[in-house]
Amino acid sequence: MEVYDYRQELIDLLNNTADDPQSLLQTQRSLTTILNILNHYQESTPVKQDAPRFVQRKIQTANELPPQARKTLKSLLTGPTSVKETPGPTVTLSASTSAPKTITEEERLAADNRYLVHRKLSGAEINHRYYPEAILHALPFPVEDGDIAQLDYEQKVRGLPVIRRITGDHLSDYTPEKVNVIEYGELKRVPGSDVLQLSKTIKGNSIVDEAPANTIVIDPFKYPGRDIKPGMVIDFAYYDHGNGLADAKDGSIRWIHEKQDYDTTKQPVKPKSVKKPTNPRHDYEKKLDYDLHQRKVLVITGIRSKVKGLKPVVDKHHGLFRGLDASAEEKVSSSKLKREIRDADFVIVCIDAIHHRISQLANHHAKRYEKPLAIANITSNTAVERAIARALNGDPAYAESSEDLKNYK
Repeated sequence: MEVYDYRQELIDLLNNTADDPQSLLQTQRSLTTILNILNHYQESTPVKQDAPRFVQRKIQTANELPPQARKTLKSLLTGPTSVKETPGPTVTLSASTSAPKTITEEERLAADNRYLVHRKLSGAEINHRYYPEAILHALPFPVEDGDIAQLDYEQKVRGLPVIRRITGDHLSDYTPEKVNVIEYGELKRVPGSDVLQLSKTIKGNSIVDEAPANTIVIDPFKYPGRDIKPGMVIDFAYYDHGNGLADAKDGSIRWIHEKQDYDTTKQPVKPKSVKKPTNPRHDYEKKLDYDLHQRKVLVITGIRSKVKGLKPVVDKHHGLFRGLDASAEEKVSSSKLKREIRDADFVIVCIDAIHHRISQLANHHAKRYEKPLAIANITSNTAVERAIARALNGDPAYAESSEDLKNYK
């Protein structure tokens, strides 16, 4: 039996087959047709049952096949050609290029655990999971249709990932459905009926408050297991399609409030009266009655305009004032600080406007020369006066409280 040597053409065909479904299907159809053609022109001599259908005994060239079969086989193996057939190399199939996959907005957000919120009349659907209204009501922020919620899969509530926050993202191709909510509506029984009606709210700002005839009938049997009764205060949600009360009648109860949420009968707690102190907080004339006996007080501050204004504080207590302007850090060297501190009897550092390096150097040199040092949190007459008193009495450098001078009477 003679067969056509089709191996190279099959290799070219498979190499030029892409991984998309259309290309794979086309190759499958070509292979099926090729087998049918080869079997058709095979010699009719019987072949053993257990032998392969195609046994290579003598290689037949392509020109030895009938012209029509050769043309069909060549077209199937190499693909359609755009040029006229001429003797020579055959034209091979061009590889079909698959288009790059486009990442959608939802896929980009999902990479960071952010998902679109589909708000319902009660509850919401986020990432194909239903979140009941009880979970949404407990959140410290509102959740609306079209919002993007970030989920935390490390923490769960009722078996659902925790809603960590509502981001500022929005999908450009999603139009949120408008949902109106009638808040704090009071349920009343319809006379002579088992149904209830919603005719007014505590806030007085909904569609049922606009006119006495605007009422919404609510059937308690529509909400099994919720034990709807007259006197309850509810939130009622409906899709707003621009039809007013007709849309509201197709709504649903979103939330049932507890009594403490809306009870207005409780009397407000009266604020307790605070007694004014007998001695004003900033009256230190009697408390800070100390005498410096002409000893030198060095005051280091970073506010140049207040350096001279601190001199009367030291003069009042019979001391000698020495001010050091530390507003420009680069002009205050360690040697300059050392000279000033060595010549002083007390060192006061106002830390509100100086560099940390200067306060550290001042503390270092004061310890080295055994000079009492105190810290004033702000550059003011009162703070400096209190700091001098602490340095004079050997108290801690920092003020322990706002009443740290209660012992200086």
